[in-house]
Amino acid sequence: MKVWGINALNHGSSLAVFEEHKLKHWEFFPTDELDRDVTRRFIANGGPDTIFWYENPWLKKTRQWYAGQYTTALDWSVMPKNYLKRSGLGYAQLRYTPHHGSHAAAGYYTSPFNHAAIIVLDAIGEWDCATIWEAKHGEMRKVWSKRYPHSLGLLYSAFTKLVGLEPIKQEHLFQQMSDNGNPDRYYRDVLDYILPPINLQRNLHRGVLDWPYPIENLQDQCDIAAAVQAVFERNIQMVHELAQKLTGADCLVYMGGCAMNSKANKKIVEPMWKYRWSLPMPGDPTSAVGAVLYHTKQRVWDYKWNPVKHIELSV
Repeated sequence: MKVWGINALNHGSSLAVFEEHKLKHWEFFPTDELDRDVTRRFIANGGPDTIFWYENPWLKKTRQWYAGQYTTALDWSVMPKNYLKRSGLGYAQLRYTPHHGSHAAAGYYTSPFNHAAIIVLDAIGEWDCATIWEAKHGEMRKVWSKRYPHSLGLLYSAFTKLVGLEPIKQEHLFQQMSDNGNPDRYYRDVLDYILPPINLQRNLHRGVLDWPYPIENLQDQCDIAAAVQAVFERNIQMVHELAQKLTGADCLVYMGGCAMNSKANKKIVEPMWKYRWSLPMPGDPTSAVGAVLYHTKQRVWDYKWNPVKHIELSV
């Protein structure tokens, strides 16, 4: 039996090909659609019986409607069924996966852990923006969540945009800017936007629209970045403390785009957990793998991932 996991129609795409319960191929494409040549090659070798999609588009559209994205919410061309038909994959059975479930499964079922806390922090799933899961004996159970618009990822991306960087793509540069800033200058101002843990006082989906101070030079940008990083780290610590309390685990699986913040990982995450596991691309790219594993609950032991740079693994 051949099954595919697919993540597409967002800021990156990925494909995971499983044959007889083994991961045979995983590939990331830095565009919103799969590479047609790659998919044709795998179709020619015997296409998938089932496709597991990395999120539930119907839930996503309810959130888009709530957020006032009416044109996007009513755009049926981006529904997975229509996209797969255009890609020559309309014949396959299609099953949806919770967005954060894909993240969590990608981390847990590739890890060596039996009992673990799974933390998923990103900008937006369908509705979930932050989740804690307890995983034990091959099963995952969500034990806590924060839903849109309460998103630590949105906070970080919104301020990334405020200082003139590109959100979703240049958060790493914003983190680097924080090294040269004074966090005390704007710390209380940034706190006005979020009450820990992850309770946003404004919806930042469209960016920070009411910043009260002029941004006139690089030092202003760096001071804002430093304050945001400090607030980010405070929230990270509280979420990880909550995960330890709710699960009683000493093993961490850490996924989602916020897990890429190496500065917070070094300062907060690594000292808190005895054992740690993540994937080299813990955001949406590895969700293609997680979309399959969420349903099959199988362990992937033998796939050669690239080195993980954002967190020091301890397994």
